[in-house]
Amino acid sequence: MNKARKDPIWGEIRTELKPILGNTMELVFPEIWTQTFLSWYREIEQSSFRPSLTYSEEEIMERLAEEDVLMMFITVDGHPEGLLLGYTLGGVSLETFYLDTIAIKQKGRGIGRIILTVLIRWAKKMGYRRMQLDTEFENEKGIPLGLFYEHLGFKIIDTDDEIGNVTMQLPL
Repeated sequence: MNKARKDPIWGEIRTELKPILGNTMELVFPEIWTQTFLSWYREIEQSSFRPSLTYSEEEIMERLAEEDVLMMFITVDGHPEGLLLGYTLGGVSLETFYLDTIAIKQKGRGIGRIILTVLIRWAKKMGYRRMQLDTEFENEKGIPLGLFYEHLGFKIIDTDDEIGNVTMQLPL
């Protein structure tokens, strides 16, 4: 898990987030999954998603077992403030990085945009040809998630009108 944790590119996130979150902000890349990390995941998930969108412990473990998984927490004073979970999308193409989850407690401060911008540069550096994600075009709070990703260059490639989800992809 987290072979990419030593990549110097993550220093860019630290540099850009410290003025926003303070000097006690850290990036944590778990090497071994523990109950502490599970509780961090749950805390961030509960503050970011409605219950129907949260994962069971088994679902989290399945995702952490994916090929080339990237799991990162953003902490402030040792408390979780955000998370990023992604992996190589093997079933479709080994050239696709799938952004499974990005969740930030503090909304509207540019934190998610900073993380995604660096993640996109990292994915290009790693040789991925595209990044893909599934999201709601607009969440239950009225936040236009689809537009957020479109501003970063993602395009809708599939929709599920029944549940309001969209699959989006970014050529790298």
